[in-house]
Amino acid sequence: MSDPLLSTRRFPQSFPQSRVVRLGLAVALLSLLAGCTALGLDFEKPQPDAPDSWSQWHSGDQATHQLNVDNASTSLLWWREFNDPLLEELQSRMAANNPDLQTAALSFIRARLQQQIAGAQSVDLNASGTAGRQRISENSPSMRMAEISAPGNADQLIERLAKPYTLYQAGFDASWEPDFWGRISRSVEAAGAEMRASAAELEEIRLALSAELARAYFQFLSVDQQIALLEEQIDLGEEQLELLQAQQAAGMITELPLERQLTQLRELNAGLPPLKSQAAALENAMAQLLGERPGALATLLEKAGDQLADKPLDNPFKLGLSSELAQRRPDIQAAEARLHAATAQIGVARADLYPRITLNAGFGFETYNDSTIGEWTSRQWNIGPGFYLPLFNQGRLQKRVELTEVAQQQAAIQYRKTVLTAWQEIDDALTGYSAERERHDRLTEQQQSLSRQLELITANRAAGLTDSSAELQARSALHGIERQLADSRARLNIQRVAVYKAVGGGV
Repeated sequence: MSDPLLSTRRFPQSFPQSRVVRLGLAVALLSLLAGCTALGLDFEKPQPDAPDSWSQWHSGDQATHQLNVDNASTSLLWWREFNDPLLEELQSRMAANNPDLQTAALSFIRARLQQQIAGAQSVDLNASGTAGRQRISENSPSMRMAEISAPGNADQLIERLAKPYTLYQAGFDASWEPDFWGRISRSVEAAGAEMRASAAELEEIRLALSAELARAYFQFLSVDQQIALLEEQIDLGEEQLELLQAQQAAGMITELPLERQLTQLRELNAGLPPLKSQAAALENAMAQLLGERPGALATLLEKAGDQLADKPLDNPFKLGLSSELAQRRPDIQAAEARLHAATAQIGVARADLYPRITLNAGFGFETYNDSTIGEWTSRQWNIGPGFYLPLFNQGRLQKRVELTEVAQQQAAIQYRKTVLTAWQEIDDALTGYSAERERHDRLTEQQQSLSRQLELITANRAAGLTDSSAELQARSALHGIERQLADSRARLNIQRVAVYKAVGGGV
């Protein structure tokens, strides 16, 4: 049985089967040649240098990098390392409602759609159909044939030809561009790299927002605890003031100690409004990150309490391997993807210097009689190649190639800068954490010393060796150190957040 595609019923006699065979072979040959050559540079994934351990590359004293680092992989949900349910709840709500994160997600969707568009540009298939009423002008140039073919009956023929009629058309058109020089494949490659860059930028924004929320949360807890400690210190100061007033009334002391205590009490009271203002600002900052109105988190944050106390501070960082930095930090991933896209664009620009061939085909039906719209005699078709050859714009196209090469060099430099910046941020974060840890240890020693002093003073007072004034002063001094310790604990957690952010959060 003969192939129906080559049947003479499908093609008129003016288009013999031998031409169909030759056309089919030509199309097959073009298909084979289409993927043979891809101009431009093949992208090679850069391998940034990395030390054997996180603390090996650093500035400053070696003592600032004495950290307990665990190379076991940690989760992308790095905030769970703090074992704080309230922080986890805030992070979950931010991931669902933050406007900046939603905008970045939409940007990624746009990049993905652009990649899909680029992947479909080599083939174009369209269907169309029309039905319209129309009339030919009796004075149009096409009516000259009626006058020439029927001189005696020209008026009658023109009148009949000019009568209105309905024209029905239906069919489809298709075109395909063989990718001889890799223009389309490089375009798809570049679009895919841009999509990966957009995905990495989404993760970069997510990491930055998560770190900012954790920072604001720990700072809020610190300020809230300092407010409570300062209020206790003010209460002790008022007790001491009452005692001094009684002693001054009894003539036991002069007015000078009383004035000194009043000055100290006023100073303590003056410290409350800035702390309360700072707490409100931090609460609003967290609300904004969660996409909430001011004051929306007040009830939730009342549950926070003293979350900074009794937290383990000596557990190791779970940072993974330092050699994995390029796979962990989203900004490095984005810079690498931008470099990949810029490299692929060189191939696109070079391919524009060469000719393009497009294979076009169309098939459909056309009739003025609705009863014959589907009949084979109403068919019409076209097939043939299209050709594009840049002749007089080679200079402009060549400059475009040079422009993409410069852009690729810029992307390479930006990648290297991003890696260097990453290691600087890691060094700063690790150094900051080590320094704050040392400060916390010294403050802890000072707190323990003041606590022992208070115990001795309390014992002496019970034995009648001293009065309550010395005990109140010792308690006030102890509260002052405890306020500094609360600040130090918050700074330790904030510096720990900075470390997690610097290393990309986790793997």
